[in-house]
Formats: sequence, structure tokens, C-alpha cells
Amino acid sequence: MNDTNKTKYLPFQAVNEFMREDYRLSILHEVFNHLDKCTAIQKQLINRLVAKGVQIAGFRNSSLAPLPIKIKNSVSLFENSSEFAATIIECWSNLHPELKKALDETLTEKGWQPLAYDLDRSLLPGFMIDWPKKDTFELLIKTLRDTHPNLLESEDNISLMAVWVGNRLPYNLYNEEEATL
Repeated sequence: MNDTNKTKYLPFQAVNEFMREDYRLSILHEVFNHLDKCTAIQKQLINRLVAKGVQIAGFRNSSLAPLPIKIKNSVSLFENSSEFAATIIECWSNLHPELKKALDETLTEKGWQPLAYDLDRSLLPGFMIDWPKKDTFELLIKTLRDTHPNLLESEDNISLMAVWVGNRLPYNLYNEEEATL
């Protein structure tokens, strides 16, 4: 196979380069506070990864630590583990089904050809690196707000969901005339 035809991916933790620290912490907080709404497999994986990858003084099993301490200490795991970052974002995306559906529609209308709406994206190899230059986060946010005015989500949530549903990071910006999706 020719290397120019291969899709290039960045590991899921690369999303950290596009996230503010306070927002990353809020995502962890939201997911850990709603673990009961994640699938049993996701909950088990999150707890296993925390137990294995997070050290909290006074706890042999850090997944048993009080929630605020566990959340605060899980930031470095989110920044360094592709599997943990992907599982957290997948759980988070399922906590926002209306936003997920709206972004799926928006990106489809823009010609992105996102994967199936209900696909567990955490099972993918990572984020694709190609991003249409014309589809800035500001434009995607405006389009979503125009087409779904009753959807009350933060700009950060809309941006993260666009990245997740589109399975792309704005790493290699291109004009559509230069390449096809």
C-alpha cells in the first residue's frame, strides 16, 4: 500500500493540546459524577485504569479514593493515556445525546461523512489529523446554534463533540480544493 493513501492518526490524548485545564477537569468531574450512566464495560475500564495509573497517598486502590481527590489526580492519566482519554470522552459524549446527534447532523451536512452515530469511537486508533480549513470551531458553533437554537451547550462542549463525532483534530488544515475527505 502506498504511504500517501494511509490515514494518519494522533493518539486520543492529543486532544489535550486543544483543551484548557479547567475544561479538562470539568469533563473528568462530569464523567466521574455520572459513572452510573456509562456502560458497565466503560465503568470497569475507567476504574481499572485509575487503579493502575493513578497514585493517591493512603490508597492502595486509587479508584476507591474520595471522588474529588480521584478526579484531581486523574488529570495526568487523561493527559498521558490514549485509552483513558478515549473512554472518558466516549462516556462524556453519551451524557450529551442531543448534542451528539446535532453535531452528527451538522458534520454530515458539511460533507464530513462521520462514522455511525452510535459507534463507540474509543475503539478507533485515534483522531484523524486532516481538518477542513473552512470549518473553524467558530463556524461549527454558529451553525449548530443557528440550526438547534434550543440546544444549550457551552462552546467548549460543542467543540469537543465536533472533534469526537468527526473523529478529527485540527492538526493538518486543508482547503477542499487541495484534497478530498
